[in-house]
This record gives sequence, C-alpha cells and structure tokens, in this order.
Amino acid sequence: MTERERYLFDLQGFVVVEDVLSDTDCDQAIDKITTNMTPMEKTPDGYDANGTWYNAGSLFNYGQPFIDLIDHPKLVSVLSDIIGPMLRLESAYSFVRYKGCPPFEMHGGHRGGRVNFRYYVQNNQIHTGLTVVAFALQDIAGEDGGFACIPGSHKSDFAVPADERKELFAHNGPLVQNVPMPKGSATIFTETLAHGAASWQHETPRYGLFYKYNDRAAIYHDQNDRRPDKAAIDMMTKEQRCYFNTAWQAFGPERRNRNDVPDWE
Repeated sequence: MTERERYLFDLQGFVVVEDVLSDTDCDQAIDKITTNMTPMEKTPDGYDANGTWYNAGSLFNYGQPFIDLIDHPKLVSVLSDIIGPMLRLESAYSFVRYKGCPPFEMHGGHRGGRVNFRYYVQNNQIHTGLTVVAFALQDIAGEDGGFACIPGSHKSDFAVPADERKELFAHNGPLVQNVPMPKGSATIFTETLAHGAASWQHETPRYGLFYKYNDRAAIYHDQNDRRPDKAAIDMMTKEQRCYFNTAWQAFGPERRNRNDVPDWE
C-alpha cells in the first residue's frame, strides 16, 4: 500500500485504484454478466425493480476475468494492509442497473465496534473489517449515479439520528458525494463507510461488479451459500483457493474447536 493510498483511505474511507482491468477484461466481464444476469423483483431496499435491476451470481463459474481478480496484486497490496495478511473472499456478485432505476439507499457510516464494522488506526496501522472492491467496467462520471458515499463517515462514533436520516443520507443532500471511476479501475471501501448508489442516469446500463473481503477469522455472509462450487475451484490456482478457506475461530479456550485447519494450504 503506497503512502498516497494509505492517506486517502484513512481520510475518505475509500481509495480508487486505477488500471486494475484492461479494456478487454472489462468487455469480457460485461458480456458474461449480460449472458447470465436475471431480473430482480425487488431492489436490496425493497423497492419494485420494474425491470431496472438485474443480478448475476456464481461469477467464478464463468472463468476469466473474474478468477484472476481474486488475488490481483494491486488489490491485495491494499487489502492485506488494512484487513490483515490472512484474507477471505466472502462474496462476489454483479448488479446491473438501468436508467431511472430505484436507488440503493445509503447505509453504514458508524464504526460500532463489531468485528465486521470497525475502523481505527493504531501504531500507524489501519484496522478495518468487511471491505468491498467495486470494479468499474465502464467509464463512470459523478453525475451518472454510480458509487456514492459520505467521505469520512467510517470514523463516526455515532449513528445518524433516525429523524435526520432522510435528510442527511439523501443522495442529493449536503453530505453524499458520487465518486467518478475510470474504466478498469476499482474502488476499495470499508463497509463501515456510509455508502450506496443514486438512481442510474446513463443510457448504457451500469454493470456493477463487487468482491467482498474479510479477515480469515471473521464471518459476515453465510459461507455455505456463497462459496464457489467445485467446478469454479478447479479453475483456480492453489493461492486463489485459499481465499475461500472456512473461517476459523481465532479466540477462546484451547479445548474449543478452533477450526484452524485450512481447506486449502
């Protein structure tokens, strides 16, 4: 992790890393997502999707470029520094959103101390939990309605007051900023950051691609539902398979089952 990346991540709660994917990678990913996506009846917030939201899972079954992104050096250099050297990839999926779709409302923005939603710096070392990598498979301008957040909210010790949430978390409100991303880049952000996505405004659909990482000893998403199947695992390198090891119990008395034998060395 460069000093610039460390400064920006600590300041904002996110950092944009450019030139992660080539144009060919982006186009290939869009083709495979388009072929395999299915319509959503409801958005994550419960709005009627009305044909404007689609999703695609089981991305690793489609091969490249999804598999090589698991341990991309530009990403791992940041993730291993802010989460820890023993990483797990909890989830990978795609949302495709069309012009005029319902937004993804802002959520997060409070370091509550839980293992998955925390942020602090000690002895010049960043410590955070569940962390997302959002890939830009196309050029995204700020006004398009892509990734949005409240920079710095990952350091808040207080949750947004319930009666102020509508105003303070509004996508066109005083705090929320849309983050532009060039094609092939990746935005790495802590889940502790208040984040979401405004209604998409571009004529071309937004092809969102998201990978979520965590410490080997922490769990947020159900491991059984989101782990790759054998066909996908067989396409991975030995190192990539390690990102899907079962989370272990890191603490507690020795007599407890510590689950510390990896599925893949």
